[in-house]
Order: sequence, then structure tokens, then C-alpha cells
Amino acid sequence: GPTVIFLNSTIQPNQSEVVLTAGSSFQLRCQGHGSVTISTTAIKHLPKGKLNPLEVLRVTPRHTGTYHCRYTNQSLTHLNTWIHLYVKDPGDPSTVFVTPRLTLPSHKEDDDVQFRCLLTDPSVTNLTLQPEERGRDLPPGMNVTLDPRRGALITHLRTSFKGGYACSGWRNGTEFRSKPFHLLVAPRLRHPPSLSVSQAELVRLKGELFTVTCQAWNPTHFVTVTWTHPHIQVSIHLHLHINSTLTISAINRSHSGLYTCTAVNEAGVATATTHLSVLDQPYLRIYLSLQTADSQQASDDQFGNFSGGIEETSEEPTNISVASEEQQGELAFNVTGSSTGRDSGGNISGSRTVEVHEGRDLTFTLIMEAYPPIRQHHWTTPQQVNNNGSNVFETSYTAKGYSRSEASILLRRVRQEDGGRYSFRFSNTFFNGTQDMELRIYRTPTVRITQQNHSLVCSSSGYPSPTLFWLTCTDMCDDSSTYQVSPSAESSEEGGEVRTLFPLSAHDEHITIMCKAYNLVGESDQVFVHRLPTIFTPAMIGALSVSFVLLLLLLVVFHKYRQKPKYEILWKIIESNDGNNYTFVDPTLLPYNEKWEFPRDKLRLGAVLGSGAFGKVVEATAYGLGTENKATRVAVKMLKPSAHSEEREALMSELKILSHLGYHDNIVNLLGACTQGGPMLMITEYCSHGDLLNFLRAHTQDFMASMITIDELGDEVFYKNMPPQQEKLRSDSGISCWSEYQEMQPALSPRQIDSGKTYLSVCDLMRFSYHVAQGLDFLSSRNCIHRDVAARNVLLTDCRVAKICDFGLARDIRNDDSYIVQGNARLPVKWMAPESIFQCLYTVQSDVWSYGVLLWEIFSLGKSPYPNVIVDTNFYKMIKDGHHMEQPEFASNEMYHLMKLCWSLEPTHRPTFKTIGQLISRILPLANDTLPDPRDQVIKPRVVLKSKVRFYKVASVLRKTADRRDNHEGGEEREPMMNNIYQLS
Repeated sequence: GPTVIFLNSTIQPNQSEVVLTAGSSFQLRCQGHGSVTISTTAIKHLPKGKLNPLEVLRVTPRHTGTYHCRYTNQSLTHLNTWIHLYVKDPGDPSTVFVTPRLTLPSHKEDDDVQFRCLLTDPSVTNLTLQPEERGRDLPPGMNVTLDPRRGALITHLRTSFKGGYACSGWRNGTEFRSKPFHLLVAPRLRHPPSLSVSQAELVRLKGELFTVTCQAWNPTHFVTVTWTHPHIQVSIHLHLHINSTLTISAINRSHSGLYTCTAVNEAGVATATTHLSVLDQPYLRIYLSLQTADSQQASDDQFGNFSGGIEETSEEPTNISVASEEQQGELAFNVTGSSTGRDSGGNISGSRTVEVHEGRDLTFTLIMEAYPPIRQHHWTTPQQVNNNGSNVFETSYTAKGYSRSEASILLRRVRQEDGGRYSFRFSNTFFNGTQDMELRIYRTPTVRITQQNHSLVCSSSGYPSPTLFWLTCTDMCDDSSTYQVSPSAESSEEGGEVRTLFPLSAHDEHITIMCKAYNLVGESDQVFVHRLPTIFTPAMIGALSVSFVLLLLLLVVFHKYRQKPKYEILWKIIESNDGNNYTFVDPTLLPYNEKWEFPRDKLRLGAVLGSGAFGKVVEATAYGLGTENKATRVAVKMLKPSAHSEEREALMSELKILSHLGYHDNIVNLLGACTQGGPMLMITEYCSHGDLLNFLRAHTQDFMASMITIDELGDEVFYKNMPPQQEKLRSDSGISCWSEYQEMQPALSPRQIDSGKTYLSVCDLMRFSYHVAQGLDFLSSRNCIHRDVAARNVLLTDCRVAKICDFGLARDIRNDDSYIVQGNARLPVKWMAPESIFQCLYTVQSDVWSYGVLLWEIFSLGKSPYPNVIVDTNFYKMIKDGHHMEQPEFASNEMYHLMKLCWSLEPTHRPTFKTIGQLISRILPLANDTLPDPRDQVIKPRVVLKSKVRFYKVASVLRKTADRRDNHEGGEEREPMMNNIYQLS
């Protein structure tokens, strides 16, 4: 009868389900009418040894599974019974599903796979299979059957099913997932293995070694390779890529025939064959083939037939004419070695003569069928034929099969000098041979006439040898010309060249002589015109023309080199003066104090602020620059790696000049330098607002001009709001003066003004003017001339203090519209005084002129001077005539009058910088001798000034200054405002 299962001594019905709790114990006993055994599908392996009864003292969820009670007699399998045990662990939700620890192996496409995710708690329902990555759906076409006792069954696998999956179930609204498993699906093979043999046809002598290789490739390991032959069979089982070599040590005639290599995989069978011919004796057959560029046909005519032992050929050379443009081909040798041993000696040779037209391509080919194969071979060419990298000829040797080969030589566009003997030498174990080809080239004659003393020599070469004759005429020679062969003419032939002489008569001052040559191929001629000799021969004219062109090119290169800009510091230090002659200090001779040295390791370089043709300025942080060990934001000047020694010397000169000048609030001061142990670095103050020019343009829409009345308006203040400029901020140089030193922020909107942010006022413009005047006054007191005073060379600190600088290093003046080419230099013409433009004179007074242009820039809020005026002859005439720019929109009458004083044509009539500073300080509101600290002044909308500023006093001072200039004529000389100082730059 059926087997009986006892669980803890209780009989369990067949196919029943029992739920156990983890940690409990159970005993399972199987009983039947015969030998029985217990098996299970549980993940937990059964203990070895006796399994009936099966006793587990402490069960775990991994004991979950189906337990079978089976007869050992296979004929009684229909009487087997089973029960299913669930072992749940309420304290560990991760054990709701138990899975094997081993990864599933790779499965074949179209197979079925069972993932054993066994459910330990039957109260979990809604069992599904989910991708490992949450939120994704199962691949299209995947069919899954979930069984809580067996797991997930996936049928008809596809390669697209590859990936991670987990079993899922729900209990009381909570999802439980099994540990994921990774499914690998190998594609089922669709094609038989790829198969090839090393040679499709082989020839061997009886007794030799025979080896052939069969190569097979299969995507998987399951492939079988077999060699078959009527007398041989070899089977090899290897992996993936198989090199199966069949070897027979000593073959005989019975081994001849077809050898088949067979490879079998699950998709089918592939075969490859090779044929073996076993010979009793060696052989050699050689065919000759000649081909011109126009020949495409070949004929095979037997030329000789030699059998038996090796014999030497002594046949007559045969002329193979290529003039008919037909290719000739014949069997040259047919030799067997039936009566010859391997050590026998002997030569076979042949010779051919070939005539071909010049300029055509000729291919000479030898087709050799031999066994043993030809092992040594080489071509020999005439000594005068040399490739020299020009591909005059090409040789090739191609083995077609084991016993067939071709050797050819290709002559491209054959020339007369390519003629001669071409030989191909070849040999193997049994035979030695040489095939010669004598090349003769048809060529149209060439004619060359030379004059020797009182005779003309006509030389002609060609094949066949040409015939020469002379023609004489008084003008142009044609068919009706006189035919003449002088009785004293001489003819000779040397080295294939024909020569003939024609004597000239003393009376033949103007005569035309033609030499004609012809042969079977064609004819040619050359004309000689006999005239009286002239001085300017064509050769002399050509030489003079070439010399002139070379000289012109040299001048252009020298001019371009002279125009190449060089970096130099514009500031000049005056050493002494003698009248109008000044002596400038050579900056290279100035001393350099080592106290300025700063450790490189305490300097951290940052972003590039400006870059020019010779160097750049970068933002940096210096640690311990002052007395306190703190970080200081600085700007560092340095040269580019490509800079020359002149640029390095110029930067050192700038360093020495700044150290010589000393400290001042209104110049960009030197803070330190690194001159040793690396590239030279010059450390200066950092100005956060960038250059004044871009600052003015950026704050145009924030500008508010305060118009102050004298008596009528009292304390009221009026403002003028400028419309915002939409154009992109740009300096006259095309880039920011500080280049990328300070990225200017967009202009403030009215909403920002209302929020209390700072803006630009007339007082700010006056303060900038005063600061620059103070800085220039300091430079003049130190006998220093700036030479490039402009808003682009003024920087602003975070407190809006203006500081004078020089950016010759960090500005690309070649692309700056403010610098005009004059001679070999680029100059800021619109800022230069007349004496600087026309006489190259630079003085402190010329700096005053430039300062006046700077004032115009400030009170026009950064506009370019002389707007809409091109620098040309009209501009220079306008400067000479004393034309002044119109009054800027935001400049008071007093400030405009100060500008015009700075633009006086007579340098001595211009005010000094000290006088300018005093005048501006009087105009500034709420100022006596000391300017207010801009940090203490917060300008707000609708600000009310408590003091009344009256300008008439200042205007009176300016008018008196103007009167001194206008009334100074013809009378007693007055002491000028400044010494008449000039210097030729």
C-alpha cells in the first residue's frame, strides 16, 4: 500500500501542509511495505547518514519544503506520499521567502528555469515576480508561474530576460520580497561553427612530412572537430577557438586524396576540405607573360619542354615585338627531376628581347609552378636604373597556393635610360635558373642645338637611331624653306646619340636655322636664330628680377619685424635738466632693495585678471605681507613663458621705478616682489572696482547729477536720472583696461536704487578728478612722467579711491582701438599733446594735456574722446588749430574751463597738477583742505545738502588764470606756471 508519513508520531494525510514555528523541533518518520527513504525540496540540506526517521531539534525557515516518503523500488513510485512544511519566523520578516545561496547558472534561450523562492508563511498572498529595481515592469513576453511550494517558474527564456528578479508577496498591507537572483540567458546557437583550413590544396613528395591545420570557431565550448580521410580519422574536443593540426610523418601515394575537417555544434555541421597530391619526383614549369598598358589579352604557346634530368637551355633568343601592342606569353621551362637527386647541380636559363614605346608601363611576369616551391629569388636591373624613391620600377612576388607563385617587375612610364638587361634568378632544392629580358625602348627623337665657336652642333637621340638634316631661312622656317646640307658638315654617332655640324658664315648676321630629326616613331626639330649679341640677355634680366624680388621680400620682413610691439614701461624718471634738454634715468641702473622680496610659498595665485601680448595680471592672496600674519588680497604681474629677455628686463625696470617712487595714496603701490628661484613676480595693491573707464560706463544708469543753485533754490537739490544704456560695456581698447581685472556688474535698476544701494554722483566725479590730480602731482614731484594718462589707466579701490597705474604689460595694444600705429609704435593719439604727436616731446605739461582728456572722459561718463572723429589728416589739422571738444554733459562751466586750460597749445600756459588739485578741492562741496572720506559719505536718494556751494569764487580764480594766458604777449616775460620742460622720446 502507499507509504505513511508520521510527523511527531502523528500520521499526516498525503499532500497535506503543516505550519511550524522557527525554533521548534520535529520528527519525521516514513513507513511502508518495503524499503523506504525520505527526500526533501527544502533549502536546508538533510544530514548525512540515516534519514528515516528524520529528526530536527531546532527548525529554521530554511527547513521549509516538501518532504517525500518514497519506495526505493522504482516500480512503486505511484505509491509515494508527501507533506509540505512551512517554517515561519514572526520575528524576522526577511525570512518570509528563503532562497538558495548559490547563483543560478546560465540558461539557454527557450529553456525553462525554476527560481526556488520558497514561501515560509502561507498567510502571505498575491505572490508575484518583480524586477530587482523597484518601479520597473517585467520584460515583455515573460511568462511566470508562482507556486508557494516550488517558487517562480519562468518559461521560454529570452536573452532580453537577463537581469535581477525577486519574489514578492503581501500580508496585512505589507510587501515582502525575497533576496534577488540574477538570471543569465545564453543565446541558442543559430549557425554551425566557422571553419577553415590552412591550405585548400597541397603537394608533397613521397616520404615527406604532411601537416595541415583546421581552424574552428564556436561561441560556446560545446563543439566537436573531426578529420576524416579514407585511411585516417582524428577527433578533437576543444573549446571556443580550435586549431586542429593533422600530421603524417612519411606520406605515400595512398595518402593522396581529399581530407575533410568536420565541426559539429548544436546548430549543425560545418566542413572544410583540403586536397593532397603525393608526387614521385619534383617538377618545375615556368610561363612568361609580357603586358603593356594597352594589352589585356594573353596567349599560352609552348616554348620548350624538358623532361628527365636537369638540362641547360641553349636556344636562340626570340624577339617578342611589343610594337603591335599585343601581350606575348609562353611556357618557358618544363623540367622534372625523375633522374636527379637532391644534390645534383645544373642551371637552366632563357633570354628574351622586348621593344616597347617610351612612356608606357610594362609588366614582365613569370608564373612558376614548382615542387618543391621556389625558395630563393631576386631581380637584377641595369645599373643606371635606380628608384631613388620615385617608383621607376616595382617588383613583386606572390605565392598562390603551396606550389604556384608569380614574380613580376613593373616599369612605370619607361624611359630611354631604363633600357638594358633585367634578370630574374630563382632556385629551390633541385633547380637553379635565370630568365633574362633585354629591354629596347622606342623613342621619338630629341633635338638639341648648341653653338661651338663658329659652328652649330645638332645632337639627337632616339630609338631607332634618327636621321638628321638642316633647314635655313631668313624668317620663319616651314616646308618651303631652303634645304641645305653643308659640304663641310660632319656627322657622328656616339652612345646612341647622332651629331651633325653646321658651319656659320661671318656674313650670316640674321639667319634662322632649323635642325630636324626623324625615325620610325616620329620626328622633332629645334630652331636657332642667329642674331647680333646684346648686353641684356634673358638670363641677366631674369637674375636681376629674382634679385629685386628677394630684396623686396627682405625689406618687407625687416619692416614687419620693426613693427612688432615691444613691452616697455611708459613712466620715465628725470635725472637732470639743462634748459630744454632732459636726461632720463636708465631704470636698469636703479638699485633694487632686497627688502621687497616676498616668499613664493606664501603667495597663492588665483584667476587671471588681465592678459596682454607680453604678460598677465592675476589675482592672488599673500600671507604675512604686513606685520601681522594675515591674508592680503593682492594683484600680481608676471610675464608669459614665451617672453624674451627684453620683456624680463622691462618688468624689472618697472619694479625698480615703483620702488624708487615710494608710497602714495593715489598710485597703485608696490607691495613686494619675487625675483629669485622662479619667474619674476611683482606684487601690487588690488583694486576691487577695476578700471575707472569701465566703472563709469557700468554705473551710467545709476548716475544722479545734483544741480545746486546759488540763491534761488536754497537747500533743495535736483537730480537727473540717466536712461539705462543697453549696449555692452566696452573700453576704447576693445577690452577692459584691466582686461579681465574686474568683471563689472550690470547697472543698477531703479528698484535697486530704492533699496538703498550706492550710486554715482557729481561729487564722485569731482573726487575721482581730485585723486588723479593728486597722484600725478606726486609723480611730477618725483620727476616722473606718465605718458599715458587716461581713464583706462586709473583703478578704483573698494572705497572708491582712484589710483594711477600702468598696464602696458597686461593690455593687448595691437587690438586696442585707442592706440594708433605711427611709424614703428602704437600711440594713444587722442590723449596725446600736440608736441607729443608732432615732435615726439613728452613732458609733465604733456601729461597735463592728457589729464584734460581724462577729465572729459570722467564727466562724459566714459565716452570715447573726440567722438565720431577718425584719426586722419583732418584730425591732426584740428589739433594744430586748437580745436577743443565740446563741454561734457555733466561738467560744470568751471570744470570745462579747467579742461580748456589743460588743452592750451602753449605747454607753459597749462596749469600744474598742484594748481589743478587746489582748484578742484575748492569746487568740491563740504571741502576745505581735506577731502571727505568716501566711506563716511552715504549717498541716498533725495539727499539734502545743508551747505550752499557757490561757484563764482572758483570761476573767478579760473578766469584770472585764463587772463594771465590771454594777456601774455609782446611785453615783459612772466615766469611760466611750470618750467618749459621737453624731452624727445
